[in-house]
Amino acid sequence: MTADLPTYTETWPLLTSADRRRLDELDAAQREILERLLAVPADEVDAPLFAELQVERLRVYRTVVSHAGGRSSPPPAG
Repeated sequence: MTADLPTYTETWPLLTSADRRRLDELDAAQREILERLLAVPADEVDAPLFAELQVERLRVYRTVVSHAGGRSSPPPAG
């Protein structure tokens, strides 16, 4: 990793309400998959792979960082 990439802590304040809702949806999907796997054999569960959920999660964060112009902190107020 390069030092110029923002950390999770630096990126979190840049997320919009829509971004946070999307991340909540991904978390809910992951929980739902785990709950189904507890009740049904894995080969009978039609669900996205966790890797696909992680790729989508990364897409949300990368979009936020690119819209922020690579900034690692919110712009100054005023």
